[in-house]
Amino acid sequence: MRTPASESTLTSHYYDTPECALRRHGMALRLRLADGQWVQTLKSKGHVEAGLATRLELDLSSDGTTLDFSQVPDAALRAFLESPAVQPRLAHRFTTEFRRVAQRLDCPDGSVVELALDRGEVRAGPATAPIAEVELELLSGNPDRLQELGALLQHHLPLVPETVSKAERGYRLLPGCPAET
Repeated sequence: MRTPASESTLTSHYYDTPECALRRHGMALRLRLADGQWVQTLKSKGHVEAGLATRLELDLSSDGTTLDFSQVPDAALRAFLESPAVQPRLAHRFTTEFRRVAQRLDCPDGSVVELALDRGEVRAGPATAPIAEVELELLSGNPDRLQELGALLQHHLPLVPETVSKAERGYRLLPGCPAET
């Protein structure tokens, strides 16, 4: 069964300390408005293998104004986020805003993949960078489907694999923020 593509505008506000403590620990923290609902998301840098990024992603409901780590399940991570060196020093650092057209793909083996086209920009003060990407996200099933779908798209379109996240693009616009480790 084919489902219709969905369209949405996504606005994400990314937070970190002035010294980029979260980035130094391989994390990104955002509040995202999608379909009228705010979600707080904490992502890890994860790892990249054969062009596929695997990241921890923790989504929590939010009111859009308060950063709350009380439901982070990992006690050590929660203690770091709530520490005096981090939580009271978190501030908005950059924003991404983009239009997403997404299509659910049901693969013959039962795997489910979301294919999304994102177009917009990342802004950090007066600095901006474009967002123009095709994103494949495995919702369930075999990760090999991502490689296969990526190869199929590259066969028909002039696409280049990219593992730099939207958060990393924002960090690269911040003056004085150390390089990703």
